[in-house]
Amino acid sequence: METFNWDVAPGINEKAEPKVKIIKLGDGYEQRTKDGINNDLRSYSVTLTVPIDEAPPIDDFLTRHGGVKAFLWKEPNRNRLITVKCPSWSSKVMHTAKTITATFEEVVA
Repeated sequence: METFNWDVAPGINEKAEPKVKIIKLGDGYEQRTKDGINNDLRSYSVTLTVPIDEAPPIDDFLTRHGGVKAFLWKEPNRNRLITVKCPSWSSKVMHTAKTITATFEEVVA
């Protein structure tokens, strides 16, 4: 499995949305339980700003994985290596730099 080795800009957005099964019982009562073993996988919105000539390898990496194939990424907040996929990314080309904004979603396999 490949590793995403580029440094992302500080201030990433981390989203947690645990999967929960809810059974409505009536009169406002409900029963809640975790939906699966890995129900609390995170999503990260990351940004990289690199010189224009350093952007192609990043684009190639994300394109090669195509939103399907998982890769390793070192999460800056906790400094741990996690498995993620990148279902979407966008680029903004400036005069001498390129800004890439991507969504990394934690996966189990």
